[in-house]
Amino acid sequence: MRRTHATEEIRSLTKPAAKTAAASTSRDHAATPLLASGDARTRYVRFHRMNDHGFVEFAFGVGSPDLMAELIMPLEQYRDFCKVNQVVYLTRAEEEAMDIDQAKWRYGAPGVNE
Repeated sequence: MRRTHATEEIRSLTKPAAKTAAASTSRDHAATPLLASGDARTRYVRFHRMNDHGFVEFAFGVGSPDLMAELIMPLEQYRDFCKVNQVVYLTRAEEEAMDIDQAKWRYGAPGVNE
């Protein structure tokens, strides 16, 4: 699929056998979908970074990537969360287009196409 860069970044940041601070303190849990199983809205994830404590910082949106909530969780829970919620990872090009569009509104130039 075309949406792989977030997964590639996480793989490059961690080694499978390495234990992070987050992994050593995380509790057992079972990830559950945030929406009802019949809800067909697409769920989007925009990976930001893995912090120094082993937590993944990312944004999550439902139905549209235009409105997203900022979230943070340990790596393993992030992977479970993304799998259970069947997320679509935003590509770098999509992220850049969103940043440009948001900047137009933030800095007072709505309607500008370039």
